[in-house]
Amino acid sequence: MKLLAVLVNYGDEQLNYLQQVVSQFKSFKKYEVYIIVNSNIALEIEGVDEVNIYELDNYQLLPLTCREIIWEYRDDYDVFIYGENDHLFLEKHVDKHLEYEKILPKNRITGLIQYEYGNDEYYFPAYHAYFDWDYNSVEIFSGKKFAHFKNLHQASFILTQNQLKRIGEKIDFSVLVEDKDSWIRNKYKNFMIKFFNKKFIPINAYSVKCKVNTDIYLYGGMKKLICISEFEDNLIHHLPNLYINGEKGRNKLRSDSKEMKNSLKRLLK
Repeated sequence: MKLLAVLVNYGDEQLNYLQQVVSQFKSFKKYEVYIIVNSNIALEIEGVDEVNIYELDNYQLLPLTCREIIWEYRDDYDVFIYGENDHLFLEKHVDKHLEYEKILPKNRITGLIQYEYGNDEYYFPAYHAYFDWDYNSVEIFSGKKFAHFKNLHQASFILTQNQLKRIGEKIDFSVLVEDKDSWIRNKYKNFMIKFFNKKFIPINAYSVKCKVNTDIYLYGGMKKLICISEFEDNLIHHLPNLYINGEKGRNKLRSDSKEMKNSLKRLLK
C-alpha cells in the first residue's frame, strides 16, 4: 500500500526528533512510504523525500499547509498521515487503523492517545483539565471494545483514502472550519471551563494549530473512538516528554498510569 506522511516542522530545535520519526517511517515493511515535510527552514534529514519551505505571517498556520498537501494528493495514496515533528508513528498504528476501519461503521473513526515516558512512569498529557473519557460511550465491534475520549487533539491523524474523501464531502479540507460558537466562546470560555469542569467541553477548546487535526473529528461526520481493549497498541509517543517536568511552560494537570488504568477498568466493565 502507498502511504503519504506529511509532517510539519518549525525551527531547528527538534530536528533530532524529526530524524527519528522519519527513520521509523522508512522502516515500515508493508507500506511504501513517501515523506513530505512542510517547514519554515531548509532541511537535510535523511529519508525525507520532499521539503516545502513556507514564509507565513502567522506560523500557527504552518500545520494547515499539511492538510492542503494531503488533499492535493487525495487520489494518489491509500493511506494519509499528518503529524508534528515529534510524534513517533509505528507501523502497528497503521495496521490497527486499517483493521478497525473494516469492522467499524462508516460514522466511526479510530484515533490515538499521546503518551510521554519518564521516571519509569507513563504520562498522558491529553488527559487534563476538563478532558476525560465518556464513560457511557463504550461500543463493541467484532469483540473489540471502543470508547470516546473527549480530548480530540492528538497532533496527528491517520486517514484512508475513503475516509479522507468522505471528510472532504463534509468540510473544505484545505481550510480550518470556523467554530459555530466563536462569538460566545471569547466572552464565556473561562466561566464554562470552571463551572462545568469535566462535564462540558467547549468547541473552542482547541487552538488554531490543534484544529488541523481536531477539525477532522469534530466536523468530518465520524465519531472518534479509541480501542480500549487494545489500548497499548493505540498509544503514540510524544518524544520530548516535556509535560512530565513542566519544561518550557508545559506543566499541565496530566494523568499518570494509575489514573488512566483506573479509567480503563471502569470503561471495560
